[in-house]
Amino acid sequence: MSREETRRVVQGFLREVRSGRHPDAAGEYMASSVTAHQLESENPRALARSPANYAEHVREFLRLFGDFELRIDELLIDGDRAYARWTQLGRHQGEIDGRPASGKPLALIDSACYRVEDGKIVEYWIQADRLGLERQLA
Repeated sequence: MSREETRRVVQGFLREVRSGRHPDAAGEYMASSVTAHQLESENPRALARSPANYAEHVREFLRLFGDFELRIDELLIDGDRAYARWTQLGRHQGEIDGRPASGKPLALIDSACYRVEDGKIVEYWIQADRLGLERQLA
């Protein structure tokens, strides 16, 4: 896997799918089954994601945060891996963790490392600033 191919896949995925612009394009960038490592200090786990499942995940973000902006703050490529850090800017449009929609602005800072094989994302490790979100919701 070339660096250019890894960059093309991950950058396209972030700009088209994770951004909420075209969630149903997930199959263009993701393998049919992707191992998603959720790196939470208290509950690290891995789950299988499909393109359809991921598209629904993004649509849930759209319900919760409205038409949000996804700003790619950093993208580093090393062979078949890409590290991305982004800021998601939106508004509190749906119930989050039992808190009803307030319309207040919200900023989420997340990062992920993606592994690309045969032109598709096959695995990723994601970390999210859940404490920062909790403080904004309080």
